[in-house]
Amino acid sequence: MTPIPAATSVCARCSVHLGRSCCEANDGEPLATLTRADVERVQRATHRARDTFVEQEVFEEGQARAYEALRPGWRGYFRHVTVRLTLARAGGACVFFQRERGCTLSPDVRPTACLLYPFEPAEDGAWTLAVEREGSVALALASGQPRCLAVEEADGRGALLRMFGLTPESLRDLGRRLRAEVQAHGASDGGRGRRPA
Repeated sequence: MTPIPAATSVCARCSVHLGRSCCEANDGEPLATLTRADVERVQRATHRARDTFVEQEVFEEGQARAYEALRPGWRGYFRHVTVRLTLARAGGACVFFQRERGCTLSPDVRPTACLLYPFEPAEDGAWTLAVEREGSVALALASGQPRCLAVEEADGRGALLRMFGLTPESLRDLGRRLRAEVQAHGASDGGRGRRPA
């Protein structure tokens, strides 16, 4: 294996060291959930048609409730329609992902869910990790489960935040942005009518 320079983004290195990153998914595994605000932001920046980077996943009513129950930051997303918008895949990865670079979208354009990962809002407004920490890169690789290289490499929460260019304040700001985008997303049916029966 060719060594990857330490200066390379942790997201690009994740693919190499753990076999795949959160931007890569097996068949049947969806990528990040998008809000309408995410879609509009990406369209403005890339001038791409929505259907070139957005996939839709239709949920049953119970699935939508369960999704929101497990992810407090996404409560209200399915208020009118039980359709989840996700990033589209090409070649097993997000259409904006390149193995040698990581995400090709600039941070100001990236979907909010992508900017937040691997952090997940908790019920009480605090934060948890969306993936488990194994304790070493070798153990993470051996687990066969989706893992995050940054979580394995960081020697604490502060170091993990810095790896993604975040501070506790900017993480809180992203959480507020997610809640606002989710509420706006759920408040509109996007012209699709009421939820499927």
